[in-house]
Amino acid sequence: MTKKEMFKYIIKEFHEARLPEPYGRNLTIPETQKVISLIGPRRVGKTYYFYQLINNLIENSINPGQILYINFEDDRILPLNVTDLNAILEAYYELYPENTEEMLYIFFDEIQNIDNWELFIRRVHDKKNARIYITGSSSKLLSKEIATSLRGRTLSYYLFPLSFKEFLQFKQVTLNKDFEYTNARFKVKQLFNEYLYGGGFPEVVLEAEELKQDILQNYFEMFIYRDLVERFSIRNTSLLKSLVKFLITNIGTTFSVNSYYKNIKQDMPVGKDTLMEYLSYLEDINLIYLVPIFSYSLKKQQVNPRKVYCIDNGLRNAVSFMFSKDEGRLAENLVFLELKRRRTEPYYWKNKGEVDFIIKDRDSSLTAINVSYTDEIDERETKALLEFADEFSPKVKELILLTKDLENTEGRIKSIPLWKWLIR
Repeated sequence: MTKKEMFKYIIKEFHEARLPEPYGRNLTIPETQKVISLIGPRRVGKTYYFYQLINNLIENSINPGQILYINFEDDRILPLNVTDLNAILEAYYELYPENTEEMLYIFFDEIQNIDNWELFIRRVHDKKNARIYITGSSSKLLSKEIATSLRGRTLSYYLFPLSFKEFLQFKQVTLNKDFEYTNARFKVKQLFNEYLYGGGFPEVVLEAEELKQDILQNYFEMFIYRDLVERFSIRNTSLLKSLVKFLITNIGTTFSVNSYYKNIKQDMPVGKDTLMEYLSYLEDINLIYLVPIFSYSLKKQQVNPRKVYCIDNGLRNAVSFMFSKDEGRLAENLVFLELKRRRTEPYYWKNKGEVDFIIKDRDSSLTAINVSYTDEIDERETKALLEFADEFSPKVKELILLTKDLENTEGRIKSIPLWKWLIR
C-alpha cells in the first residue's frame, strides 16, 4: 500500500470513529490565523486536548469532514520524510473533493518526528485555506525552536499537568456557588491533600492507587532516556540522574552550580561546564525550573543562585530522597506551577527576609506571595512581605500569604487557604 493510500485509510478511520469524551482542560486558545503550537512534556494530555478542540469545532457546527487529524506516532505510516507529507493533503482532497474551497482544520500530533516538518507547515499555512494545530513533546519541539522554524507564523501554548481545578473535574467534583460554606468543602480539602502529594499527570490521577508509583517512575525513566539521553547524546547518565534527583528533592530551595560542583567533584569527576549543560537541558524540556531573584539589576539576577521547582509533585515524590512529608515544599511547588499556568514569570526576593514569589504585572505593579503551609503562621513570613512592600512601595499592589487553613482578607496582607487560591 502506498503512503497516500494509507493516509486515506487513516483519514477515513478518524472520521468514522467516535472520539473519546475528553475531560475538560482549562487552557483557552483564541481564534487566530496563526499556527497553534501546543507544547508540553509527555503524558500531560496533549492528544486529548486536541480531541477537546475538535469536539468544540463540531459543537460549533463545523462539518467533521473539514477536520484532518494525523498522529505521527502511528506505526502504519512510519517511516516518513518531509516529501511524504504532501501525500496527506492529496489523500484528503481525493476523498473530499467538495472541500477544496472550504476551510480545513488540520491537527498534526507529534509532528516533530518528521525531519524538516516546518517547511511543509509553512507552505500549507501560506497557501491553503487552513487552520493548523500542531503538538510536540517538549523533548523534540521546544518553543524556541518553533519560533525560529515558523518565523512569526505561530502562537505557542504550554500544557502543564492538571491544575487543582482540572483535578477536581477529573474526580467528578462540581464546584457550586458558595460551596466553601457547605459540607462539600470537606471533600475538596480531602482531594487537595491527594493532589498535593500525587500531582496532576492525567493518567496517574485516574489510575488505581497501587499503580501510581510505578507509572510515575516509568515517566521519570522516559524523561531521562528518551527526552534527555537520546536527544542530547548524554553519556554520563549516572551524573544526570544524580543531578535530577538532587534538584527535585530540593524544590523550593536555592541552587548554586558552584556549591553542587564542590560537593560531588571528588566522588563523581565532572566539569562545571558539563553541569551547566545538563541544567540547560533540564530547563529546555521543562522538567526542572530555575527561578531568578527579583531585581531591576540584570547583573544581580545573574550572580545570585536560583530557586528550584519541578514539573509535578507526584513525579517528585516518586523518585526523590524524601525523609519527611515535605508539605511546605510541595505546597510551594504547586503555587509555582499555578503561576506558570496563569502565564506569569515568577521571581523570588531575598534581603533580611525572603519572599517566595514576586509577580510583575504588565503595568509594572508587583504582587508578593509567601507560602506558609503550616498550622501556625511564622512571623518571619509576614515580616518578609512587609519588608518587600516597604522597599518597593508604591509599586506593590498586593501582599498574599497562602496558608493551610487561615483566612483573613482584611489588612495589608491577605491570608488565603492554598486550596481556595488554586481554584479561584
